[in-house]
Amino acid sequence: MKVDFDLLPGYSRIWIYQSDRPFTPQETELVGELSDEFLTEWTAHGHELKAAARILYDHFLILSVNEKINGVSGCSIDASVRFIREIESRLNIVLTDRSKIAFLKHGDVRMTDLRSIKNEIENQSITRDTLIFNNLVQTKGALKDQWLVPAGESWMKKYFNINTGKTHE
Repeated sequence: MKVDFDLLPGYSRIWIYQSDRPFTPQETELVGELSDEFLTEWTAHGHELKAAARILYDHFLILSVNEKINGVSGCSIDASVRFIREIESRLNIVLTDRSKIAFLKHGDVRMTDLRSIKNEIENQSITRDTLIFNNLVQTKGALKDQWLVPAGESWMKKYFNINTGKTHE
């Protein structure tokens, strides 16, 4: 059952899909329509899921489910992955590449390969204060509080410690 994203509680589970390029306004509208269709039919073991979708920063498609109503199952997760693959195919876009990180630079979402992080830090394209998107957050509440964080306070902090000569484990 499709519900309003804002009405889902903070403990609702989320999945973040990062696009390799910004969605156009037309694509955003189409993804909204496709999401509405998918969420209306999305079930787990025959029970409807109270779920929502939202696009943020023109780069991130976020699916959310209130699992206290009905929990997701392997089959329902498989269905969501098929839905994401359908969007990728229809829009010629990549939403499942985990080898890139996204960060904000002058208000714009930028991407870099994981392999390039050290160079980005050495060139000061990414600093301790650069806001990065932590796509590993798992709840709607964490999305609000822990999704967009300074690089120096994230898993990337070890790279800054190397840069300053401090050791890390």
